[in-house]
Amino acid sequence: MAVSIANEAGLAVPVAVEEIEAAVDAVLAAEGVRRACEVSVAIVTDEEIRELNRDWRGIDAVTDVLSFECDSPFGDEVPAGEVVEVGDVILAPGRIAEQAPRFGGDAADEFRLMLVHGVLHLLGHDHMQEGEALAMEARELEVLRALARARGDDQDAVEIGPTTRHIDD
Repeated sequence: MAVSIANEAGLAVPVAVEEIEAAVDAVLAAEGVRRACEVSVAIVTDEEIRELNRDWRGIDAVTDVLSFECDSPFGDEVPAGEVVEVGDVILAPGRIAEQAPRFGGDAADEFRLMLVHGVLHLLGHDHMQEGEALAMEARELEVLRALARARGDDQDAVEIGPTTRHIDD
């Protein structure tokens, strides 16, 4: 799996590049992706993500993460043997750090959650209905706990709240 990371504004990111790559790989593996894939991760300013949110979702507000799907690693639209471009995850570390205390974590915890959340969206997960939201949150927690174990952190300390519902959209 290939992860392309862009941070053209040189923004501070609360996790290392290697951790971003490991998180993307962990989500793909947890979802059963077996094909060669590429996921792009862009780190952007609050203003850039606000513009993207406005242009693509019709919501003129800063958000934490956006996902733009390309091709499914589960379909056959990309010929066997070719790399599947799964899509783009756009993250706003400023917004993520700002909201982290409201959810009981720090900027790194919230960044990890939003990254995993964004990649799950690329693979077809959604959370517009209660059942979908609960399933997505369960998968997020599973992946985040596995990543904590891999870092040598206490997996049981990883908690997420009901953060994936679009109540205000």
